[in-house]
Parts: sequence; structure tokens; C-alpha cells
Amino acid sequence: MSEIPTATSEEARPEQSTGESDELKAWLHWLQQGAEAGGSLSRLAWLELRLAIADSKRLLLVGLAMVPVIVLAWLGFSVLLAWLAYQQSLSVTLGLGAFLALQLVALMIMFRACKVYSRSLSLPATRSHIQAFVEGTQRGAPTTDR
Repeated sequence: MSEIPTATSEEARPEQSTGESDELKAWLHWLQQGAEAGGSLSRLAWLELRLAIADSKRLLLVGLAMVPVIVLAWLGFSVLLAWLAYQQSLSVTLGLGAFLALQLVALMIMFRACKVYSRSLSLPATRSHIQAFVEGTQRGAPTTDR
């Protein structure tokens, strides 16, 4: 009988270990690239955060510089309307009254806005849920499990 030479398990191991070694190297290379990408991303995020902080300081300064300009623009608009009222009626009292009325209307609008916004500061939905929960625990709310 002729025997066909077959590879024993010991002879197949070097090829198999080379394949495993290549796969391990590929995984290690992939992890190294992932770590480098993560490091680059964290550095980018840190630098961008520093830039955002610096820009927010500049934005605050520009906003503060805008306040006097806005006040002066409002004052100019109010004086213009008061002057038009004076010019139409030739009454200084009516002109000053128009100026004052415009300021009072603006104040009423701002007070109303403050009132509306202050309602949300009291957390009404959360308060109602807490109140319902407390009432349920005091009454011994019925359970659904039987």
C-alpha cells in the first residue's frame, strides 16, 4: 500500500501561528491607529475649546459695547416720535407726553415679558408632579400588581 504523505498537526502549526501572528499584528496596528486618532481628536477638541473660550470673551465685550448704542438708538427713536407729535400739534406738552407714553409702553411690554418668563422659573410642571406624587403616597395610591 502506498501511503500518501499527510501533513501532521505539528507541521501545520507554523503556518497557523504565522496567520495568527499576522492577525494579531493587524489588530495591534488598528489599536495603535485608534489611539493616535483619539489623541489627535482630544488635542483638536482642547484647542477648539480654548478658541471658543477666547471668542466668548470677545463676544461678551462686543455685547457690552452694543448696550450704549442700543440705548442711544432707542432714545433717538423716542425723540423722533416726540418731535413728530410736537410738530403736528405745536404743543410741547403733547410732544413730551408722546415721549413718556412710548417709554411707558416699552416698560409695560418688558414687565409682561418678565412675568411670563418668571412663571417658568417656578418649575410648574415639576411642582405638579411632585404634588401628585405626595398626594398619592398620603392616600395610599392603589397598586396595579395583584
